[in-house]
Amino acid sequence: MPSYAEVTQRAGSLRAMTGLTEQEFTALLPPFEDALGAYLRDRTIDGQPRTSRRYSPYDNCPLPTTADKLLFILTYLKQNPIQEVQGQLFGMSQSNANKWVHLLHAVLNQALAHQDLLPARTADDLAALLRTAQAKGESTSPLFGMMVPNGRSIARKIPRSNKTITAVRRSATRSKTC
Repeated sequence: MPSYAEVTQRAGSLRAMTGLTEQEFTALLPPFEDALGAYLRDRTIDGQPRTSRRYSPYDNCPLPTTADKLLFILTYLKQNPIQEVQGQLFGMSQSNANKWVHLLHAVLNQALAHQDLLPARTADDLAALLRTAQAKGESTSPLFGMMVPNGRSIARKIPRSNKTITAVRRSATRSKTC
């Protein structure tokens, strides 16, 4: 069962599991911790409103630290395993992995939104984001220049049947059935 302390001991493991360097991970940790604290102050792990007592991690919790919780959700998002595999990797059942995935994904989105790092979901949101970036004098992402169409493809066309508009595959052997 990997923990943040163990993963950072091996060179390249954190980047391979999460896609982040150790500096990027530690920069994301405080906003994630704040968002997690705010979430668990009002709700239980299952998402129900908290009524009686405050959250405290139990002794045999598979994700005892905030860094372990961030490692769990970033690994899930980067590797895209099924929840059974994610649960086995972090020492929990599939149902507990499901609970933690749903909880931590919402918390991570909240932490990224608080830092204005959450991607735009609609064209209007993207236009507003770009206007704000231009007003602040920030440059836009270099990927926008790479997304411009670059002319016709040199790949040969797929032959199509005129009657049904489906792709036709030409084989060297003919079928023996008529």
